[in-house]
Amino acid sequence: MLRLLACTLIVAALPAVCWAQPQASPKGATDVVALLEKSGHRYTKVSDGVWEIIFSGDNVKDFPVRLALGEGMLIGLSKVANRKDLKLEPALLTKLLEMNHSMDSVKLALSDDMLYVRLDTHLRILDGQELKYILDQLSGVTDEVYPQIKPFLNAPAK
Repeated sequence: MLRLLACTLIVAALPAVCWAQPQASPKGATDVVALLEKSGHRYTKVSDGVWEIIFSGDNVKDFPVRLALGEGMLIGLSKVANRKDLKLEPALLTKLLEMNHSMDSVKLALSDDMLYVRLDTHLRILDGQELKYILDQLSGVTDEVYPQIKPFLNAPAK
């Protein structure tokens, strides 16, 4: 009976003990800036909670990758093409779906304005290694995807 009483008291006290534990504060702009500083990349602040890094690839020269704070998330974006420049035909849309299937963490997305590469990460797991992964994925995929969609771009006006 004494053991039952002791177990009951321990179980009853658990919620209070768990509630009293210090909670990890969510990461924010200060934490992202600290990680960017340590990353070795040159970046610019676009606005509060938004940063940009310029990358250069084998297929695309000097393209921006943007990082933006969302609610509990860091959202990374890189524009591949303006929507108005795309020939939105079944062959392109099939190609985009096939590329989405072949990629790990990133996704290709088509908004009202553009075709872009996107990767979302929870701030609670963001550290230097995760930031490096995000930037490597976004810059690498942007450079890799461009030649595959280039045949579906409208010819520039002369």
